[in-house]
Amino acid sequence: MMAYTIKEIADLVGVTTRTIRYYDQIGLLAPVVLGENGYRYYDSESLLQLQQILFFRELDVPLKEIEIIINRQGFGLAGSLEKHRLSLRKKVKRLRTLIKTIDTTLDALNGEKKMAGKEYFNGFDESQYEDEAKDRWGKTLQYKESSKKWAGYSKEQREVIKTEGRHIATRMVGADAKSAPDDPDVQAAIGEYHAYLNTYFYTCDIKFLRGLADMWAEDARFAVNYERIREGGAAFVRKAVHVFCDNHR
Repeated sequence: MMAYTIKEIADLVGVTTRTIRYYDQIGLLAPVVLGENGYRYYDSESLLQLQQILFFRELDVPLKEIEIIINRQGFGLAGSLEKHRLSLRKKVKRLRTLIKTIDTTLDALNGEKKMAGKEYFNGFDESQYEDEAKDRWGKTLQYKESSKKWAGYSKEQREVIKTEGRHIATRMVGADAKSAPDDPDVQAAIGEYHAYLNTYFYTCDIKFLRGLADMWAEDARFAVNYERIREGGAAFVRKAVHVFCDNHR
C-alpha cells in the first residue's frame, strides 16, 4: 500500500495540513491509518476521495452537502465522475461565452463595434440555469408554467410554499428506517406532494412524477435534500413514488 503522510497529501493538492485535518473532523476524509505517534497516513483510495471533494467544491457544492453525498448508500465513484465531466463541460462552455462577452464589451467601449442589448448578458448564470432546468425536466411546458407561477407569488407566499414543501418531504422519507415505501402514511405524503406540485408549480402527471423521483435519486444535488433528512432517503423516496405511480396509472 502506497502511504502518504498528511503533509505529503496536502502538498499534492496544494492545501494546508489544517485543511486535511478539517476534512477528517467533518467526516470527509479519514486517514487509513493513525500511527502510534499520532501521524495520519493515507493511500491511493484517499487520493480518489480527495479528488471527489475537490470536484464537488469546483461545482460550488458546500462541504456539508459533499459529506452527505459521498457517504450516502449507493454512491458510485465512476458514475460521479461522469456527472462531474458533464457539469464541467457545461461550465467551460459558459465561461468561454463570458470571455467572449468581455471581449465584445471591450471592443464596444473602444468604439470598435456596437452591441445589441442581448449581447451584454451572453453567458450569465440565469440563462445557464434555465437551460439546465429544461434539460433536466425534459419538457419546456412545466418549466415555463412553474416560472410564471413562481414570479406571481409574493415573498411571504414563497416562504409559506417552501415551508409546506419541506414538511411534506420530511414525511415522504418515512418516520424511520423501519418504514416501507408502501406504508399508508408515506403514500399519503407522496399524494400530497403530487397535489403540491400541481397547485403551486406546474401540471404534473403520473409519468412526469415518476421521472422526477428518478432524478431526485440519481442526481446528487437533488438527492442531498432527502439524505439530509435520513440516510438512504433519496432511494426510499424514489421507491415510494414508483409505488404511488403504479397505483395511480
